[in-house]
Amino acid sequence: MKLYVIRHGETNMGKNNIIATEDEPLNETGIKQAIEVGKEIRKLDIDKIYCSPIERTKETLRLFKLDKNIPVIIEDRIKERNMGIYEKIPFEELNWDEFWNYNSDKFYPELETMKNVYERISEFLNEIKLSNRNNNILLVSHGGISRAIYWYFNGIPKNGNSSNINENCKIYEYEL
Repeated sequence: MKLYVIRHGETNMGKNNIIATEDEPLNETGIKQAIEVGKEIRKLDIDKIYCSPIERTKETLRLFKLDKNIPVIIEDRIKERNMGIYEKIPFEELNWDEFWNYNSDKFYPELETMKNVYERISEFLNEIKLSNRNNNILLVSHGGISRAIYWYFNGIPKNGNSSNINENCKIYEYEL
């Protein structure tokens, strides 16, 4: 069984290195990215799709123009990390490596920890492994979730961080 993971298309906040709000839409580049990667996804054998309930992921999925017969499940557990009061904060105002670090013990008020994100994703992936035997699955989600999925399959790096694993509209493939 294959798991394909795609982060939504680009947003203006993401492009400008600002933590996006939940209602941040795709920008023009993000729309083009989704249309282009949709051509590649249509070549894959997809049995079921799980999509975050945040609008930019649903818009990304719509732009793929996939077969209407593929079941789509809107799944809260693959929503982006709850950023709380950090929405709209420029990246440079945070210690980015610490902010996304699984091992970080720094307390950020109202921020979901990456440990909690990882636990949420691990539970979800364990569940879909059991309930989707022999099915190829597509997840349409977010950068923080892509990070946690990468850790699930490759282990959490000793330094607690990983990068270059969550490009917009890039297909990441895993074996379940």
